[in-house]
Amino acid sequence: MGGVTARYVELCRESGGGMRTAVVGADLPVPLRGLRLLARPLFVEEEVLHAAVEDLLCLFDVLSSLPERLFGGGIGGYWAAVGGDPRLVPLLRRFAPGGPTVRFGRADLYRTERGFSLLEFNVGGGVGGFELGELPRALSAVGVFAEFAGRYGLNHVRTAERVAATLRAASPRPSPVVALVFAPGMLPRFRRPLAPTVAVLAGQGLEVVLGELGDVRDGGGRLFVGGARVDVVLRFFSVDDTIGYEEHIEAVVRAHLAGNAVLWTGLDSTLFTNKGALALLSDPRCDAVLSPQERRARERILPWTRMLTADLVDRCVVEREELVLKPCRGFAGTGVVTGWTCPDRDWFDVLCAHAGQAFVVQRRVVPRLEAVVDPDTGVVEDWTAVWGLFVTPGGYGGNAVRAQRAAGGGVIGYSTDTATRATVAFSHPAGGQPAASARGAVEP
Repeated sequence: MGGVTARYVELCRESGGGMRTAVVGADLPVPLRGLRLLARPLFVEEEVLHAAVEDLLCLFDVLSSLPERLFGGGIGGYWAAVGGDPRLVPLLRRFAPGGPTVRFGRADLYRTERGFSLLEFNVGGGVGGFELGELPRALSAVGVFAEFAGRYGLNHVRTAERVAATLRAASPRPSPVVALVFAPGMLPRFRRPLAPTVAVLAGQGLEVVLGELGDVRDGGGRLFVGGARVDVVLRFFSVDDTIGYEEHIEAVVRAHLAGNAVLWTGLDSTLFTNKGALALLSDPRCDAVLSPQERRARERILPWTRMLTADLVDRCVVEREELVLKPCRGFAGTGVVTGWTCPDRDWFDVLCAHAGQAFVVQRRVVPRLEAVVDPDTGVVEDWTAVWGLFVTPGGYGGNAVRAQRAAGGGVIGYSTDTATRATVAFSHPAGGQPAASARGAVEP
């Protein structure tokens, strides 16, 4: 454990200190109530975090330029290389607004003893977890935690604040109405899970409405979702969800191109949130179009990743305990198979079944364990954490962490394991020693 983490765990183990119950005893804002929270936040040296962010921003720019670098801008060739459904190419050509890809999304990473390793890059507006950026303010009202935060110079970026600023900057009007638009029929499923996201955006002074793609319409050159005129469409649907709803997405794209509303993010981000894009970037055949700086960033943060082809099956059989199989367009852990938890015969069968079927294999990353003291028993347990780092046009946008006990399964997700817990990570100066001058737990 690092110095700050070790000291925090030590304080939690001390009886009567109050640190052990800082999270469970905090007066949480409404968006955080009802969430299953980890008993403590995580901590990371500022230089380690900043190095990971710089590599992520570099790789984002590389990913968004791969169609041009490798395929002369041809969407069809690129989409085939990342395992995309060829039936979607006409829709991508038709509805991607064009222009530079908006730098927005959440990267999921493991922290190792050497730094951070990228598991997947969720490029686009339809990502959650903004609300966890409110936890530091709740903790700063807990006296024992506030003292600790000041002593060690803890800092944190408030994600909702950064996202709200980003949406305002993109909007054609200074006080935008933001619509969270879902795939047809999906609003009932996501209304409750995304209620905290809606609440924190509203807490930033944004007017937020919810709707489905079929609720979108053109009103005399203006864009409406239901009865509300909207300025920004925060997209929670993918390109294949537009099939049968071309009239509605055309209304969005027309308003976007006319400058009357903004599609956040454009359908072009579908090209890069596909895990096949990481396989393409990881492949040495990509080396020729990367600068030395870009290659170094890739080598530092991206584990070996390849499209699963029939030619690769034999190697994957031999290296079973070091590989994980993922669908190119899956989310929330759906369809992921971890080789080290899969019997030999089952692993072989699943490889054969999915070879050539838009799946990637990725080198296993062994994460650094996080010691957490149970607030009820005082027992120290090891947890495994996935760090979600948000990127925005302005750079780093905060984090959201999900974790499960180290003895759990290989996939960490709220939908795959009800024991998964959420938290945030604070950054601190290198060395883990008390700061010379106290600083607040959150940025001003």
